[in-house]
Amino acid sequence: MPQRFIPPRDAYELRVSRIWADTLRRDASGIGMQDDFFGLGGDPASAEVLLAATAARFDVPLSMEAFLKEPTIERIACQLRARSRRLNEDPVVPLQPHGSKRPFFFLPGGEGTTLNSHALARWMGPEQPLYGLQTRGLYGDRKPFERVEEMAADHIQSMRAVQPRGPYLLGGHCSGGMVALEMALQLQRQGERVAVLAVCDAWSPANIRLRLPNETFLVDLVEFYSIVGAGFRYWFEVDIGLKSDEMHALDARQRIKHFMDLARKHGAYPPDEPDERIERILALYRAASYSGYEPAERFQGPITFLRAIDSKFCETLTEGWEDVSTQPLRLRMVPGNHVSLLTEPHVQALANELRAAIAEAQVS
Repeated sequence: MPQRFIPPRDAYELRVSRIWADTLRRDASGIGMQDDFFGLGGDPASAEVLLAATAARFDVPLSMEAFLKEPTIERIACQLRARSRRLNEDPVVPLQPHGSKRPFFFLPGGEGTTLNSHALARWMGPEQPLYGLQTRGLYGDRKPFERVEEMAADHIQSMRAVQPRGPYLLGGHCSGGMVALEMALQLQRQGERVAVLAVCDAWSPANIRLRLPNETFLVDLVEFYSIVGAGFRYWFEVDIGLKSDEMHALDARQRIKHFMDLARKHGAYPPDEPDERIERILALYRAASYSGYEPAERFQGPITFLRAIDSKFCETLTEGWEDVSTQPLRLRMVPGNHVSLLTEPHVQALANELRAAIAEAQVS
């Protein structure tokens, strides 16, 4: 049976996959984290080159003997994280750093990981740089910000390390769209232009305040785990086999371990991902949801709202986004549901619409 394709799940796997691509002279997007190096065309000589390049990049010695036992990106990344996990704390993730065009900055939804936008970065094309803005609190010692305004200000500071001045190209999925809006408003007050603000299948801030009191998933944690697990079917094409009745029979700590054991076993997380990952994701969801965010003003530029045709998350056609801008909303319907619009085979259509919005903005 062929090995199931697993995309990069953190910054270590992303960086190592690029070293593999350079060594094997292959497209990095086609290399899975559990793929065998020699099965991809590697040989002993290229393995030596690979380990030397990886050791130099991360300043970590790597054993050929250990590599031969399990010649995968997943195992190398585990060895690197055993020395340090600090790379995952970087707030800017270069999902596609190459190309001559103005960079596009994209914010993830509630789960907080930019790596879910890996396929989007590929379909945006080799000339369109795409950077993910990593949510604080997913890794490291920092707790999530409690206010959207703080999240946005932090992201602006991180973004400016890559692009000091505008015009800026911003986008976000789900709650990331709300934070991208606040970034645009803060940049607007600072005299900067946001040429593109693209929101992917998200509730407007007003609808979040209206609907969240009726939602139970941030209190009923079995429901929360089920929602995250359901997302894995799209991000990783796997059903981890999570059963609500089994989860209800466990106490709080056992539920966390059971969920993470299943997620690691089925490749949704690396094998060394700590159990606290799901607790951090819950904290990020709660921080964005409970912030009570209300925009202080209206955005002066156009908003492109990319609504998934099969979305069960969005309850109306425009979700109230027409009320936060002084310009007419640019509604674009894209295939897929709330999650699958960012995954194959639908993500290409999303990328096409984003490229069109960037082209229409006429920024060089």
